[in-house]
Amino acid sequence: MKIICSKSNLLKSVNISLKAVPSKTTMPILECILMDATTNQIKFTTNDMELGIETIVDGHIEEKGMVALDAKIFYEIIRRLPDNDVTITTDSNYVATITCEKAKFTIPGKAGEDFAYLPVIEKDESLTLSQFTLKEMIRQTIFSIAVNENNRLMTGELFEIKDNCLKIISLDGHRISIRKMPLKREYSDRKIVVPGKTLSEVLKLLKDSEGEVEICPSRRHILFRIDNYTVISALLEGEFLDYKSALPKDKKTEVTVSTRTMIESVERVSLLITDRLKSPVRCVIGEDTVKLFCTTTMGRATDQISAEISGDQLEIGFNNKYLLDALRAAETDEVRLQLGGPISPMLVLPKEGDAFSFLVLPVRLRSEM
Repeated sequence: MKIICSKSNLLKSVNISLKAVPSKTTMPILECILMDATTNQIKFTTNDMELGIETIVDGHIEEKGMVALDAKIFYEIIRRLPDNDVTITTDSNYVATITCEKAKFTIPGKAGEDFAYLPVIEKDESLTLSQFTLKEMIRQTIFSIAVNENNRLMTGELFEIKDNCLKIISLDGHRISIRKMPLKREYSDRKIVVPGKTLSEVLKLLKDSEGEVEICPSRRHILFRIDNYTVISALLEGEFLDYKSALPKDKKTEVTVSTRTMIESVERVSLLITDRLKSPVRCVIGEDTVKLFCTTTMGRATDQISAEISGDQLEIGFNNKYLLDALRAAETDEVRLQLGGPISPMLVLPKEGDAFSFLVLPVRLRSEM
């Protein structure tokens, strides 16, 4: 094999591919990046058996071939080469020679046939969205996935297709995030749980553009095709939690408020909260105002903002981080806050419609002296 690529193209592709290289494995071949130049394209593939990434690399093929190289060593070599064209050749024993200007490296490789290839996904019912739309949907939900492995399904997001609508749902036991989007054509009803790790990598590849992303779910895997990148992931198996039963059935109070104003107010009263000094943000919802309080051993902070309020007056407390995460994810000028009482969950919704819904559980307040 002999290929010639610019350092920048190589580095970009390898950097993305490394995300699917395991840090520890009993299968040394999984620590490799497969360089496949057997067709008219140069493809790099990595696969840790749960997440696989394939990239198409711009370059010139002088001699077709295939080799698997240690991914981390290859990355460090490419990273330190001069900013020029890089030539990669292999011999019959899979020894790779990497040259760029006066720099030259020779490293052993493995036969490409030994590599764990990505599973083949049937495109019987692929879903196409704009990259901007999918990026927005993931960004507005991924913040509320669970970070621990106590319930593995909570470390992923539910993709639910029903009634010609795609919903993406995440939850961690303290909050629920729901983002939905009407689909342009009919699809079969489907529920799958995609790992958060996969969606984090997909999010990095998506652009703020109307360019399309193809999503192909199967029984055990899901494929995302984004420009020159293909991401294939194993799905999380099991029954996702019944998030609908946790959503409040009625509202007694509704607050319409400027999102930016609310965020800034919560941030101000949160200045007295640290990792060591925990305290809820206390919200007193009255007539056309929301008063915010926070008390720790460092002191007491108060603030007040104007809002459009209907229904009962109430006092309720929230974890400041969870409240801020929901408000920041809204990405709209104004939000509606729906509350059912001082110990009922709060829903954060857009001013009009329900394109997103963020549920935040309250913190039980102790009376202040």
